[in-house]
Amino acid sequence: MSSQRPRVRAHLAQLPGYAPVVPLAERARQAGLQPEDCLKLDANENPYGIHPGVRDALAQALDAPDFGSIYPDPNQTELREALSRYTGLDPSMILAGAGADELLDLSFRAILPPGGTIITCTPSFGMYPFLADINELNLIDIPRDNHFALRSHELLEAVEQAGRDTIVVLTSPNNPSGDLVPRDLLKRLLDLGATVILDEAYIEFAGLHASAQDLLADYPRLIIMRTFSKWAGIAGLRLGYALAHPGLVTDLIKIKQPYNVNQAAEIAGIAAINCADEIGKQIDAIRQTRDDLFKALLTIDGLTPLPSESNFILIAVDPNIGTGRNLHDRLAQVGVFTRTYSDPLLTNHLRISIPRADQLTTLLDRLNSAL
Repeated sequence: MSSQRPRVRAHLAQLPGYAPVVPLAERARQAGLQPEDCLKLDANENPYGIHPGVRDALAQALDAPDFGSIYPDPNQTELREALSRYTGLDPSMILAGAGADELLDLSFRAILPPGGTIITCTPSFGMYPFLADINELNLIDIPRDNHFALRSHELLEAVEQAGRDTIVVLTSPNNPSGDLVPRDLLKRLLDLGATVILDEAYIEFAGLHASAQDLLADYPRLIIMRTFSKWAGIAGLRLGYALAHPGLVTDLIKIKQPYNVNQAAEIAGIAAINCADEIGKQIDAIRQTRDDLFKALLTIDGLTPLPSESNFILIAVDPNIGTGRNLHDRLAQVGVFTRTYSDPLLTNHLRISIPRADQLTTLLDRLNSAL
């Protein structure tokens, strides 16, 4: 009898893994504070939380005798119809998943063979290189410039050289810089025949008019990812969706996990769509608070905020007052939890999610005390 454990595939055993945010309770404990006395501004969640209408829908579902005891609809019929109303696209162009992360992984596995290539433009969402590693894909990075703008010429050149087994992954608005992908650049990439996954996780904060979904009709190689985690405040239920060519959606349905969207997430997603106008008022409040925070940060010596189309602001920290990590740690001591990065371009930067309007004064007071 062997006493050795099973070993995972060699390339997986060597991976560093993804670095998620630390849970609020643990960060509060480290700071010696109660969670309710802290500002959790490190994961770009909706600070207003789940909408009462969504909460009511979940509560009513709990009273149903078959809630949780039967499998959810593998074809996501009701959810996809609701998403059709929300997006204006036919249900045949929509597929839901357990967060957009699942659909990113599914798309990579479905479209690219091992040894295929994804092209990214760092700094951006850390899930892209993580999934590339897991799926044994080559990663070509075209870093953004010192002002975090995309290097269009280099990106287009990389696409021309990479060949067909390639996916370009872009985020709009970008995390963490908050800027939108220029529409003309997106069209030029697609005109080259590139498969482009456009991650629109934060698009509601820029306004749905800023979405590229109208290009889907003319560009069958465009795939758009979205999520309920940010705008709808249900990050803990894990619900995202993809918008794509009907033929691709059909193929992805064949190979996805049959019951990948759980019953609670489906109910919450449909309810959020039904409450979209009310949740839109929360988004308007977040935008206003974002503008107010941006203006306030401009008045603080040593801090330079970047304009943002999302629900967070990336802040450049003057080296004379320390690194982004230094400020992150000082803020954590007073119960303000933010995000820093290991990317060299972000050494002297800090990302702060937008708080509720009534929390803004507290944030600024604690920020000034940390400085």
